[in-house]
Amino acid sequence: MVMVSVIWGVALLSTIAVSFLWTATGSQRLVRNSLDVTRIEALSEAAIHRAVLGLLDTRPEARWRRDGVPYEFSFDGTRITTRVQDELGRIDVNRADGSLLIRLFESVGLDAQSASILVDRILDWRDTSPLKRLNGAKDREYRDAGYFYRPRSGAFQSLDELKLVMGMTPDLFRRVEPALTIYSGRPAFDATVAPREALLALPNAGSTSIDSQIASRTGETVASPLPLPGRAFAVTTRFQQSEKTVGHDAVIRMTDNPAKPFWILSWKLR
Repeated sequence: MVMVSVIWGVALLSTIAVSFLWTATGSQRLVRNSLDVTRIEALSEAAIHRAVLGLLDTRPEARWRRDGVPYEFSFDGTRITTRVQDELGRIDVNRADGSLLIRLFESVGLDAQSASILVDRILDWRDTSPLKRLNGAKDREYRDAGYFYRPRSGAFQSLDELKLVMGMTPDLFRRVEPALTIYSGRPAFDATVAPREALLALPNAGSTSIDSQIASRTGETVASPLPLPGRAFAVTTRFQQSEKTVGHDAVIRMTDNPAKPFWILSWKLR
């Protein structure tokens, strides 16, 4: 009986020790993950501030471009790559007309009929009218198709909301996302700073001519003109963290307040 008691005692102590070890390991892992996230956020915020300084540089030759050209700099021992994209160079999904959106979807592989159907549904989603377009979809169509939600009948509040439109697939959204915005507020886009994906939606656009157009851009022609209050810019940052490429995709809006020169409109850690 004494031997059995000793064995049970040793087993119990071993179980307790293993439990403490597992708890300590788990806590250490949580702390490490928390530190990694905090560092990623700090580096991403530093990149945004560096981009804003670049956009506001009083020297035109040193001012950052706004057409997505990468800039590299070091911060806290980390090499950071940052791109600034003027949102005026993207197609505003809330303001663009149907023909521009149709050409955009055709440029990523949809046939004319499929593109027309999808664009009618996008326009119905953002349109406050209860009337449905020929190939569109309103509450009844979403209900009959088994969706648990209904179209907003108002402006898109984020690009991700576009994924909810009937017929939009994750792969299709991924292909058109670089060309789209909700922040320009204009029916047309600025081709001088537009990304390649947006330029392909122009009438009679060809890959070769677009590549030549992008290659011909210079720093002076695509530098941000001052002042910038009210202008929106996408700031994309990438760097290495724990052997992985991480960073953020953010959109900022410039202000006329020197104490707070910009607002963050959206923020996604990658």
